[in-house]
Amino acid sequence: MLGYHQIRDWRPADSHSDRSIITPVAVFEQQMNTLVQLGYHTVTPDQLYRYLVSGSPLPSRPMLISFDDGSMGQWPNAFPILRAHRFTATFFIMTVTIDKPGGWLSIRQIQALDRSGMTIGIHTWDHHPVTGYTTADWRVQLTGAKSTLERIVGHPVPWFAYPYGAWNAAALPHLADGGVVMAFQLAGRSPSSAPLLTVRRLMPSPYWSMPTFANQLTSQF
Repeated sequence: MLGYHQIRDWRPADSHSDRSIITPVAVFEQQMNTLVQLGYHTVTPDQLYRYLVSGSPLPSRPMLISFDDGSMGQWPNAFPILRAHRFTATFFIMTVTIDKPGGWLSIRQIQALDRSGMTIGIHTWDHHPVTGYTTADWRVQLTGAKSTLERIVGHPVPWFAYPYGAWNAAALPHLADGGVVMAFQLAGRSPSSAPLLTVRRLMPSPYWSMPTFANQLTSQF
């Protein structure tokens, strides 16, 4: 499973740390081309969930591609490349920014992604890490965000990505009670007690060469 953030070309004002989560368009396209060359086939969270729960078959070399936050570059830059490769992907949306100026996805774009076969998932309301939530926070960050996205796309949204990839055991029952059936982190290993709520993703570095990218895929998946 791959987890991306911003897909756009670097700007002079971007710091080195900023650039670590900003994948230039040409680099993203090269990485997608590499997936094709290596024989990977993209899958949706629903396909992965059914495989993990009931053993439903997956294509050879399955790969789930995802994007966090809902930044604007995912629409004009990543989406056309995904479609050109006939890839599916999951977009985890931070709902506080929807329709906001300054580079965030709009309601219409989220609806268009959903209608095109992409998957929409929850990335909380405003990206606060779940490790510090109170009961009231869960109502805003999960229940409220989930309801917002479900109103936008018109169907259940049971997929969740942890802000910063950070989770703790205390968060797991809140997710399950809130209607989340599968949740994604960015690092670490899934505990055997709740593997569906701690699915691990690799965040590809934009600094990697394509051989390094390929080697990471081979070693991680």
